[in-house]
Amino acid sequence: MKYKVKVNRAGLFFIGISIFLGISAVNTSNNLLYLVVSFLLSFMLISGLLSLYNLKGLEVQLIPPREVYAERLERFRIIVKNRKSFPSFTILVEQGQSRVFFPLIKKEQEESIALKFPKRGFYEKISLKISSSFPVGLFERYYVEEIPIRLVVFPKPITVKQKLTVEGTYKGDLLKTSKKLGYDQIRNVREYRGEPIKFVHWKLSAKLDKFFVKEFVSEESPPVVLSLDTVDGDLEERISKLSYLVLDFLRRGSPVGLKLGDLFLKPSTGEEHKRRLLTELALFGNSPGIRT
Repeated sequence: MKYKVKVNRAGLFFIGISIFLGISAVNTSNNLLYLVVSFLLSFMLISGLLSLYNLKGLEVQLIPPREVYAERLERFRIIVKNRKSFPSFTILVEQGQSRVFFPLIKKEQEESIALKFPKRGFYEKISLKISSSFPVGLFERYYVEEIPIRLVVFPKPITVKQKLTVEGTYKGDLLKTSKKLGYDQIRNVREYRGEPIKFVHWKLSAKLDKFFVKEFVSEESPPVVLSLDTVDGDLEERISKLSYLVLDFLRRGSPVGLKLGDLFLKPSTGEEHKRRLLTELALFGNSPGIRT
């Protein structure tokens, strides 16, 4: 770990006073001034050693939210663990314009920090600056640490206002409604929110001891297959527009499929399918994100 030091304004004033008194002591041979200068230099040395010890033994961990989109501030959990016997004081963690302050860290402290990723793609690690002006604010000692995150950043959704040219409704095995039976195919199961009792999934509710209801694929929400030809713009703009359409169609209950080059994902719904679609969009082509 490479520690660096930055002199604060108070530190510059302190050094200036020390130099002035040191020169005065030499010129006047005043023993009292020699004693004062010795005290100031000793104080500076002890302050530097304490600031170094204050930063040692810290372990930083980042926990991302479930979904992270490019060019958006996303709230991450940040946990700082202190492996030393003594607490650490006034610890500041920074990444770009985002920062979080820990006044005191005994063994472990958790806060949140808003981070923004400039591009879609896979990020294996992120650089954080950890610093402190402890004990008296004369100097700021800091180091930069690479924190592993292994995170897929989804494309920034761009609202689509143009007339769409989709691949059409999917004619595969997903949509098989039966008017004779009077119901549609189940497309998802979620927690009960006051729906009619006939929609309760009794078997799953009994198993998990919590009420769940069935969601159905209806003829009013036909499956769609999205591709780069669905929207216009350059590659990055098209990827972002497809990201928006995936979220929009799924929100409205339409099963969504995706065709990207040789990749084809059948239309479906649900959180896991949404993440799969957004992940493929995030990693499509030579993703601009950091891939290390």
